[in-house]
Amino acid sequence: MAKRLASLGLMLAFTAALVVYAFWGVDWPQLGRLLAGGSYWVLAPFMACLAVYHWLAALRWRWILRPLGRYTTGQVFPAMMIGFGGNNLLPARLGEILRAVVFARQQGLTKSGVLMTLVVERVLDVAAIFAFYLAAVATISPFPQDIQAGAHTVAVLMAGVLAGLVWFAGWPHQVEALWNALAAWLPAGPREKGGALVHAMAQGLSSLTSPGLLAPMLFHSVVRWGFSGVMVMLSLQAFGQPIGFGAAMIVIAVSALAVSLPGPPGFFGVMQATFVFSLLPFGVARETALASSMLFLLGQWAPTTAVGLYYYLHYHLTLADAQVDT
Repeated sequence: MAKRLASLGLMLAFTAALVVYAFWGVDWPQLGRLLAGGSYWVLAPFMACLAVYHWLAALRWRWILRPLGRYTTGQVFPAMMIGFGGNNLLPARLGEILRAVVFARQQGLTKSGVLMTLVVERVLDVAAIFAFYLAAVATISPFPQDIQAGAHTVAVLMAGVLAGLVWFAGWPHQVEALWNALAAWLPAGPREKGGALVHAMAQGLSSLTSPGLLAPMLFHSVVRWGFSGVMVMLSLQAFGQPIGFGAAMIVIAVSALAVSLPGPPGFFGVMQATFVFSLLPFGVARETALASSMLFLLGQWAPTTAVGLYYYLHYHLTLADAQVDT
């Protein structure tokens, strides 16, 4: 209980700091005028992009799940949307766990194996976003140095994580041997349970080692995040601030990295801070950045949460279904 309270306290403090940063010195009357006079016709193409964004996510997850079984888009879409909706209503990205638990129970799979497919998703997301970042660096001049330095640091860290996951996926026997050596002092029960978990995790990661699977997964990732960049452009266009695709992808890159950390439900506050941080160096006013972040966030939050709740109720799930058994 104490650990949970400490984690909650840290998350709240982190969120509060981001909110203070995002709204520090804001011209509230100007922000109100922007929100009142926004060109909300952009919501029509925004929603179309969001629909394609989620459809591509379902297609990609189907490919990632291939080592665990062959599933249709219709089979993976409900659990995926339940998870996305859960992220909007639960803190610390708990919707991801909910998504894995629901799909594993529906399909008779191990939860650890399904959870590792979500790790593969994050790896592919980072690869796609980093590709857009490199393209932005090459096309934007001058490029904001603060963002460039931070992105390079994160890229190095993620390259290390990716290398470790590829090693795990490509040479699972070495990982299992390492586990057996490190866990030799444990009782037989925990040692065998840990070994089974390592095996399930390796199975979930195995799609990274298959060129026939990796190519379409990377393609879907790049196209999917491209649509997200278009949604950023539309959000800014609504408040009279046109922005290039490269700058929009910088916003996406910073936002994606920020929301990967445990945060509040729906990433409120986090998204505002990342929009302000990413757009101020490009000469966008703080009020415009905040207004566009609100449209971007709420434009996704409302339909995604509604669809997720629909499927949650459609399958007659309860809170007990979201529990991760051991």
